[in-house]
Amino acid sequence: MVKVALVKGDDRKANIRQALELVADDIDLKGQRPVIKVNFVSTYRPLSATHPDAARAVVEFLKDRGEKDIAVAEGATEGTTPRGFREYGYYELAKEYGLELIDLNDPDSFKVVYVIHPDMKPHPVRLAQTMLDPDNYIISVTRIKSHLQVGVTLTAKNVIMGAIMIMDKVRMHPSQAGNRVLDYNLFTVMQHLHIDLAVLDGFEGMEGDGPLNGDPVDHRLALAGRDYLAVDRVGTEVMGTDFDEIRYLNYLWDSGIGEGDLSKIEVIGETIESCRKQYKMSPRFLRMRRQENKGQYQDLAVYPG
Repeated sequence: MVKVALVKGDDRKANIRQALELVADDIDLKGQRPVIKVNFVSTYRPLSATHPDAARAVVEFLKDRGEKDIAVAEGATEGTTPRGFREYGYYELAKEYGLELIDLNDPDSFKVVYVIHPDMKPHPVRLAQTMLDPDNYIISVTRIKSHLQVGVTLTAKNVIMGAIMIMDKVRMHPSQAGNRVLDYNLFTVMQHLHIDLAVLDGFEGMEGDGPLNGDPVDHRLALAGRDYLAVDRVGTEVMGTDFDEIRYLNYLWDSGIGEGDLSKIEVIGETIESCRKQYKMSPRFLRMRRQENKGQYQDLAVYPG
């Protein structure tokens, strides 16, 4: 069975550190460089972004294990990545711990992969090489959030959308196609990527019209595990969300990428039942699902985070 740590408490950083310690025996970097993928879907709305204390907890955990060369990476959607690093305190964090900050929207090199489009032609998107490099140990650190197009955005979507260069993100979800195209494209792109460690910060989540315009949820949780799909699976449970409704995660599970069967996931620490809180789903997501079930689609704004 795969392990997912689930912790609750009144200190964000302590929660994440405890969750990491619970799965520490499963973590082996094998000489790889740790790259912490944070999330700045907006550099203007702190609730949409990875809190710096969440990243700090991971950095301190790695430093205590002897890691010296650590990077923090992101490709912001609303606002520039450097602005996000500045506004959310990451420059100070980098200076304190000697971290490299990487803007995935301005990569040294990239790989072109192809996604589908309503015109039934392949459309190229560019992925930052940093997120593809097998010598990098990718750690996804993000906040628990609802999402107006795919239901939830957790550790998998953080890495998928962040790896795509900013001008190509819109190709992932052409609005005239509804949400099915986005779900399939998330699945397609993830097959080129890897996540070695997944960390969900649920200290303050977001419900409703996430990932930008949702409302805060005082939840005080942290989750961690080596299997990112298992972490996201437990994440949907503590949100009170029906996992079967989250198509892109089910596509990954069906293809054998990660564990989505709750009966095969060992949750250590707290129980799911003691941590579950019902998050409100986005009204747009629910409306689109009803329309899709009737074969109807309508344009929606694009929110890649």
